[in-house]
Amino acid sequence: MAKGYMTAMAMIRCNAGLNPVPLLLPVGHGVQSKGKPLVNANDHIPMVNILPFGICRNKPAAPPGANVCIPVTPLAWTKGDTHCFVGGAPALKKDSCLTCMMGGSIKFE
Repeated sequence: MAKGYMTAMAMIRCNAGLNPVPLLLPVGHGVQSKGKPLVNANDHIPMVNILPFGICRNKPAAPPGANVCIPVTPLAWTKGDTHCFVGGAPALKKDSCLTCMMGGSIKFE
């Protein structure tokens, strides 16, 4: 595989969140790079692939605790490599992006 394809456990960050988290892949797609499973545009499921980013700056702060991040990512990642499919979907690259419906933009670090 060429350089630039993203793998499971690569760190991602939401511009509205507090903490970076790893992109999870509970079941691999059968394609690896340097021993790590590659991820694809369909790896966007909250609490399966995308963990909470701590505090969400786009949610109201009252009452206390109401601004805890719960990712809302129903749409696939964008800017995947449409010439390289992994598990039936475009492979993710460093510049791939995922939109959270709470107003955040999730990208690889």
